[in-house]
Amino acid sequence: MIGSKLVGTLSAIFGLILWAGIFGLMLWAGTAAAAPAGTVIRVTGSCIDQGRVLNRGDMVQIGDSLEVPAGGNLQLRMIDGGVISVAEGTRMNVANYRDAGSGRGAKLVLAQGLLRVRSVARPFEVSTAVGTAAAGSDSADWFIKAEAGSAQVGVLAGRVDFTSNTTGESVTIPAHWGTRLEAGLGPMPPRVWSQMEFNAVMRIAQ
Repeated sequence: MIGSKLVGTLSAIFGLILWAGIFGLMLWAGTAAAAPAGTVIRVTGSCIDQGRVLNRGDMVQIGDSLEVPAGGNLQLRMIDGGVISVAEGTRMNVANYRDAGSGRGAKLVLAQGLLRVRSVARPFEVSTAVGTAAAGSDSADWFIKAEAGSAQVGVLAGRVDFTSNTTGESVTIPAHWGTRLEAGLGPMPPRVWSQMEFNAVMRIAQ
């Protein structure tokens, strides 16, 4: 009798501990997902973050999805000091952005549109449907454009590695060079971009 009561009491205590642990993990996961990634320093048009219209000074968090409408423009200062300019017609997700600890690193997912990335630390990645661009130097100024079935990368300063999601082939793009990647293929050999080519993207994402 006493033994069965003791077993029942221990089972109840264990159950409470288990639920408390699960609840704590849920709270931790929610806090981690809501960690700050950057701040809006310039915005034009009705730029959307998780359904809310962004204003200057608003915080962008890890896990947020951003949409910039036609005629809009968005600029973010990230927690590591880097700056990301998001051009009109762009949809992107802040998959990760941490400046310290074992999880340090940045990862953006670019569904479509154009970004200008002035990154100041590594690792820093931007993934598209066809390939992933990663900063190859601690300080880099570069563009990445994603369209249906293709992506382009142009580098103003530093180095960027561009890797095909399908073939795994990778190229390193030095300053003043750029390349293109088509779905299912490896990236084209990088070439020198003319100032006119850089100006074309700089007008859209400054």
